[in-house]
Amino acid sequence: MNDFRKYLQVNEYQNKIYIPNEIFNDLRVLHNKGSSHVAFTYSYYYLISWLYRYAKYGELNIDVKMIKQLLGYSPENKKVNYLIKKNGFLDEIGYTCTDTDYPLSWNFNGGDINFMMLSDMDEDVRNLLIKQKGKNYKVKVPVKGLWRTVDSEKENVWDGTFYDIEYTHELNFDVFVKCIENDQLGVSGFYLYGYLKYRCDKFNEYHASIERISEEVGMSKNTADKYLTKLCLSGLLKYKENDCVKVEGEYKKQANSYSIA
Repeated sequence: MNDFRKYLQVNEYQNKIYIPNEIFNDLRVLHNKGSSHVAFTYSYYYLISWLYRYAKYGELNIDVKMIKQLLGYSPENKKVNYLIKKNGFLDEIGYTCTDTDYPLSWNFNGGDINFMMLSDMDEDVRNLLIKQKGKNYKVKVPVKGLWRTVDSEKENVWDGTFYDIEYTHELNFDVFVKCIENDQLGVSGFYLYGYLKYRCDKFNEYHASIERISEEVGMSKNTADKYLTKLCLSGLLKYKENDCVKVEGEYKKQANSYSIA
């Protein structure tokens, strides 16, 4: 879909989302399903986090088919349903849940975000909104944005990435749009960018061979190399080929260095 910003009514205050760093380890179980499934899942979680955080479900009529389309997939694609459906993969690993309640607006209260939910409305207003969207309208809640652990969810302690950005990586919506609107990048390019952003947030530069990166993200060597090249050509990544070093009398090539542009 072209012109994300216009359709989603994006403004300058709706650009940042923080994703938990542990997501890459939690998605490793999908590596044997193919890199496109991992990339879709990561990008899907990012998008629903953004939609929830900036109360877009209250502004727009967004359903599963629309989210698929926003991610560059056919709205009728069923191959990814096992990842995002109720009691599907993301629900099972505690990243999402399905709910009929959702934010209508947000503000900051004492430095913390405060959501005005559908359930907070007067009955007449709530019934009107339910009538507009349909009584069966449901959204996917990005659980990690609200609660980071199972214990904090049980105790209703708001320590998710909307409230505490420790051990997260920040991803701008501008980058997401640039990847998704580029047919050469899409969700795979965004997923790989997100992984390198996570690594570079920790070390400024990430020194790693293609083989290492491909293993860490669940892509083949050729696929990882292809998307790394395209990310560099698109101006999202910087790449440095390091010199050889002498080790025990032999010259060995050092791992490449990547940084965020």
